[in-house]
Order: sequence, then C-alpha cells, then structure tokens
Amino acid sequence: MQEEIINSVMNGKDTVALLPTGGGKSLCFQVPALAMEGICIVVSPLVALMGDQVNALGERGIKALNLKGGISFDELNTLLDNTLYGNYKFLYLSPERLQQEIVQNYIKQMNVNLIAVDEAHCISQWGNDFRPAYKNITLLREIHPLVPIIALTATATPEVLEDTISELKMELPAVFRNSFVRENLSYQVFKEEDKLYKTEQLLKTNKGSAIVYVRSRKSSIEISEQLNSLGISASFYHGGISTKEKAQKLQSWRSGTFSTMVATNAFGMGIDHPNVRYVIHLQIPESLESYFQEAGRAGRDGEYAAAVLLYNVYDKIYVKQQYVESLPTTSDLKKIYRTLNNYFQIPYGEGEFTKHNFDFSEFCKTYNLNTLPTYNALNSLDRLSIIQLSQEFGRKSIVQFLISSEEVLLYFEKDVTASVVGKTILRIYGGIFEMPTAINLDVITSKTGQSIETVIAVLKKMERDHVVEMALQITDATLTFLVPREDEKTINVISREIEALNRKKTAQVDSVLNYIANTKTCRSVQLVSYFGETTASKCGICSVCKTQNSMLPNREIEHLAKKILAVLESGDLSSREISEKLTFAEADILKVLRLLIDADKIKINPKKQYYLN
Repeated sequence: MQEEIINSVMNGKDTVALLPTGGGKSLCFQVPALAMEGICIVVSPLVALMGDQVNALGERGIKALNLKGGISFDELNTLLDNTLYGNYKFLYLSPERLQQEIVQNYIKQMNVNLIAVDEAHCISQWGNDFRPAYKNITLLREIHPLVPIIALTATATPEVLEDTISELKMELPAVFRNSFVRENLSYQVFKEEDKLYKTEQLLKTNKGSAIVYVRSRKSSIEISEQLNSLGISASFYHGGISTKEKAQKLQSWRSGTFSTMVATNAFGMGIDHPNVRYVIHLQIPESLESYFQEAGRAGRDGEYAAAVLLYNVYDKIYVKQQYVESLPTTSDLKKIYRTLNNYFQIPYGEGEFTKHNFDFSEFCKTYNLNTLPTYNALNSLDRLSIIQLSQEFGRKSIVQFLISSEEVLLYFEKDVTASVVGKTILRIYGGIFEMPTAINLDVITSKTGQSIETVIAVLKKMERDHVVEMALQITDATLTFLVPREDEKTINVISREIEALNRKKTAQVDSVLNYIANTKTCRSVQLVSYFGETTASKCGICSVCKTQNSMLPNREIEHLAKKILAVLESGDLSSREISEKLTFAEADILKVLRLLIDADKIKINPKKQYYLN
C-alpha cells in the first residue's frame, strides 16, 4: 500500500497510514519528501528510532537532522540555523521540542513540504500511548496551513483513529488501512504455574533473538539472571538505566552478543530488529493495544515467530488491582489536586504555567498518601492537561560500585560521612557491586540521619574518586501547573472525561482478560477484530488453531495412553516429569492425561502428580 500512500501525499492530501508493525511506514513520508522541494518536519516520540533514521539517511547521502535532548540553547540555535540554510531534507524532533519558541520561529522561516506525525495515535486521549505534548503538533498546521500532514501508526482502534484525525485537524484525509494480520506470527496463550520453566523450554532451542516482557525493574534483573544460570544468554532493560547503557544493551542484543532481552515496557516503540523469534509476556499486559504492539516486534523478517503470553490465576487478580481498582475517581482527583496546590503553596486563582521540582515519594510521605493510587491520579491529571509532568517522573537515581568490597571498606576508613552513607547503601541494596541499581535518596537520608545535600555530596565525591558510577536524579520530575488554581471547579470541568477515561481503561483490561479466556476463536482473528478488521480468516498457527487442528487419531491416543500408564507404574510423576520421560509433544501428553483422568484410569494428588488408580 506504500505506492498509494505516497501518491496521496504527492497530490497534497492529508493522509493517514495504518500499517502493521514492520510495514514500512517511514518510506511513506521519506519518498514524497525527497521528491518535493523543501524540508519535511518529522514529529516522533521515539528518540532511538529518530537517531537510527537520521543515520540511515545520512549513509545514503541525504541530509537529515535530529534535535535530540541534552543540547544547549546555543547548540540548538546553530543546528536550526544549519537546517534553515543548509539544504536539509528532514528535521526530526519530539513533540516536547516543538513547544520551544525558538524552534517554532525557525520552522516559520522554513520551506516545509510535508509534516509527518509518527506514532500518531499518541495524540488521542483514548490511545494507549497518549502524550499530552502531542496536542501541540497542531502548531505546525497553524504555521504552515497549506502543507499536507501524513499521520502514521500501527495501532489504532476505530475510536482512536477518529479522534486522531480530529485532534490533528486533518481535512478530509485519505485513510489507507492495510491488514493487521501477520501470517508468520503465531499468537500463543498458556496458563502456567512455572513460567520460568516454560520460558526455558521455548528459548533453549531458539536460534534468533527474543524479548521477555515483565512488569517491574526488579523482575527484569532477576529473570535475566535466572535465564543466564539456565544457559540462555540474557540481559535486562528498564527505564531506570542510563541512556548510554540503554544504547549499549540495544546494540549488544542486535549484534547477537546475547540472545534474550528481559525488559519492562520501557523497551518500547521503535525497537526494530528483524530476527526476533520469540516475544514472551510473563504477566498480563494492561491493554490489547500495548500487547499487539509489543508482540509485533517478533518476526519482522517474515519468517515464523511466536508471541507467547504466560499467565496464572493470580495474574488476573493483579491486573485488575493495578489497572482498574486503583483508578482515581473525580473525588480522588479533587483531593490530590488540592493537596498538590497546598504542597507548592499556590494561591487561589494563580499558578498557571509555574514550574516546580517534584519529589513524588516526599509528597506521598508528607500527606501519608498511598503511592499507587496517587501515581495514577497524577498521571490522570497530566493526561487531562491540568498539570504537566516531565518525562523523568517515576525515575530513581542509579548507582553501581566500581571497586571491590575490600577496597570500598578501606575507602570508608578515610571518611566517616562516606562510611555512614556508603554502608547504609550497601545494607539496603544487594547486588549493587554487580549491576547498576536504583536507589531512593529519601530512604538513605532517613536511615542515615544525614541531610539530602550531604548524601548527594558524598555520592558525587565517591563518583569523582571512581568508587561509584551513577546517574543522579535529585527530583522525580518537574511539575508544571497548566491552569490557575480553582480547586473543585478545575476538576468539575473535566469530570465527564475522568469517568470516560476510567470506563475506557476498565474496558481495555476486560478485553485482555476476554482474549485470554477465549479458547474458541483464532487468536489472530481476535486481535485484528479489536482494531476494526472484521474479514480476517483463521491463521492456522496460533494456540487455539493448533488445538483445534491437532486431535490425535484414536490409535495414537491409545498408544500414548499405554506409554503414560507404563511410566506411572514406577511411581507418582508430574506432567513435566512424564514429558521428560517420553518423546511425545507436551500438548499431546496433557490431552491424553485429561482423557485418562476422565476414564478414571489415573488420579492427581495435591502435589499435582499423577498416579495409577
């Protein structure tokens, strides 16, 4: 569908391209931008992908520039000057960067031929990856009203698509929707008590790369260690590691230095690696949007790949607790909003666009607030444009000791304060010698009785002395109030939106649980139907299709039943132990075990071991 999309853009039409993950979306704006006079503005939330695309264009002799984070005002001014006068074809920037007045002023002077909005669903508050900063993209339409916009995404329900078109102020856009069906991707769902064992079974014969998704930073580290102990080369990736380390880990994984990346959802959009044979989720995701996107990172080379979701009964309870039961009500948001204003001493009727350093744990501690509901409430206020939280929200300082424990103790002998702070860190955080570890400065302050300034000074001295390496996050975030303080009136205005968002989140979680529970309908059909595609056929390779297509002939059932009964004569065995003793497929063994139980030939004891009746 790339040619039709390109022609639509070349004809000056606003265009929407819904292509599956790995469907070649970038070509749809790069080709027309190169064919026309002027420069293409590319807005994307994907820092890593922007860098990759700029490098790839540069290798082909095409001038492209990326306004990445961490550059000074003078450097930004120079880069924009080069873009304006240096015959560049592409300017990549984040929606946050677009908010800067200097950037807007330079773009006004540019001969812009196309505005490309990547991951366009981020502008919709109904979208899974909603980013309030995306709302500012309409500035580009105001600056260059006659320039066509192309919106690109791989995940948009009909509701999100409609909202995206409206929010981007697109005028009668041509909408191109390719099938979301991935014929080479097998979607599999298994109920497993021992998820690690199942993961080991899947990965031990894996010849390509794999991603294992987990919910927490701690789990990413622990699971990667466990996989390495089982002979599967793995590393971990989460939002708390430094930008430099993220880039190093991504490069090592891509080059095959290790096969498996165990990651939180921080290993997110823009992870483009063709040779991923498995994407395994060890917990239930919060929505089918996020699951479809993460699962879609498997098999981008067109070869067979599997997206496997492993769950147990507790996971179903946990996903409800985390994403539904902790949703903030209108009353909750009123309380948190009023508390925030009191915390920062904002007078009534004031505070609009004031920016403050925000320490989340200190805020919760001051008012004795439960962290999970408070975290969700703040994110809701951010989503509804009452406040704006910087991208650092939720991060912690990262520290790793670089020298041996013996050398550390000798170092502490020379400095009493360093000894107090350092030994407290060592007592609280195990493994800090082996890997970068997230630490909570407030906890250390509390445990040592030292001021936060003293703790930071000690850590900085230890870094200068090459005792530790660290990425210091002194505040959780910066928080900006976007409206004047009016307490209840502020929240009353958005009460309907709060209720709608809560209904949407509840529906998303229910959709995931329904997907898991539905063992009658093809997994691929279930997923693409959720995104509005109603004509898909059975895939034939998912866990549902395989079960429906793999009824053993009676003769084979009898043969396998005899083998199982013979094995059980030696004593009680679990299904895993039976599988290890026989050469049959585990799925077939489990089916025949159920048939033998139904026939009263065998029984199962409290240890989940089978025995002869």
